[in-house]
Amino acid sequence: MGDAEKALDLHIKLLETEPAIWRDLRVPATIGLPLLHRAIQLAFGWEDRHEHLFSVASAFTGRRIFAGNEELALDLEAELAAEATLADALQGNKSTLLYEYDFGDGWEHEITVAGHAVVPAGSLTCLAGANRGPVEDSGGPGGYQDLCAVLADPSHPDYPNAREWLTETTGSYGQDFDPAALDLDLINLRLARLSVQLSGAQAGPEEKAEVLRPVRWLLAKVGKDGLELTKDGYLKPAVVRETAEALDWADALYGKANRESNTRPVLELRTQLQDWGLLRRYKGRLVLTPAGRKVAGGVDQLWDYLADRLARPGSDAASFLNGLFARWLLAGTLPPWHRRGPLLAQIMDAAGYRLPGEAPIPDEVGRDLARELNWTFRVLNIYLPGPDWPAQEETTVAGAKFLAEVLRRQDQDPGPG
Repeated sequence: MGDAEKALDLHIKLLETEPAIWRDLRVPATIGLPLLHRAIQLAFGWEDRHEHLFSVASAFTGRRIFAGNEELALDLEAELAAEATLADALQGNKSTLLYEYDFGDGWEHEITVAGHAVVPAGSLTCLAGANRGPVEDSGGPGGYQDLCAVLADPSHPDYPNAREWLTETTGSYGQDFDPAALDLDLINLRLARLSVQLSGAQAGPEEKAEVLRPVRWLLAKVGKDGLELTKDGYLKPAVVRETAEALDWADALYGKANRESNTRPVLELRTQLQDWGLLRRYKGRLVLTPAGRKVAGGVDQLWDYLADRLARPGSDAASFLNGLFARWLLAGTLPPWHRRGPLLAQIMDAAGYRLPGEAPIPDEVGRDLARELNWTFRVLNIYLPGPDWPAQEETTVAGAKFLAEVLRRQDQDPGPG
């Protein structure tokens, strides 16, 4: 792929919405329909929970339908979207097609080619838009409009139920709901993460150092002489406080942040580096392992080491979970906390994973796995900074490049079966 390529400017509007919900996307002219589907999902804030299709009207062939999966293609006697590009759908002489999502709610997006451009290879951009995307499963244009009206009026008799439903559906605990809100920066961050997957862009030295900053900090602090631990095996208070302040974690924590027991990020960083084989306890001290000494001074070596450890953590189940979590983060589809544990249990059960004795995985184990996965990835600096550090789950572009590297290594070698 070259340094630049031709692009199309697409005006995409949701039909029958008032006020109008629309986005202007700039995409590669050669974009495939599956990638265009993902870009539309991210631009409108959809969560890819439902089936979709593209369609275009033709005076000669009638309506051509491109289904999002093989089963739907068979049911509709349609073409498969995975085998078509935007140019294929437009047949070279059309300028408008339809994207339908969630056939129950009936969300129809009209896509019009509005212009042409030249862009860096693989880039996806949202140029403009209006209003936030609808809430999933809100009942189509009419249902969503009714929901917005109820949420705008705390005195409405249905307001408490609507708030409870919104919280359960979106996981947005205690947040105000503003149907006019539009965060272009966040949309473009999500599209940039998708571009990383499209272009296969590799992280540069500064991006690697950014992602690895917490790990490198503690490895350097341990150094060749090690760190004396408390009698219970924890980092000493002064080191805990210094680590929290150096990594900009202290302001997001309660109290003095000088004990591992009340400074969870520092506790997880230390224990994770031990689990990854970089640190170990020895005679009351925390010291570098041989692997830790080997990679402590080199960004490239440490990047490769950690990408390997996350891609191949030592068991098939752990590799499966790391890959699933990485894909969720890359796609911007990480489920809300209250649904994550049960969903993990359900997915693992469907994939054939069982507890000893062939018992199915219960929801409480799924919740434990969700917490473990959260901290496994959070000790790396892959998330956006902000005052709500414990809750922030949007990854940076540099973080996306690390996650993509983990998945590349899994694809090259799936590890133990």
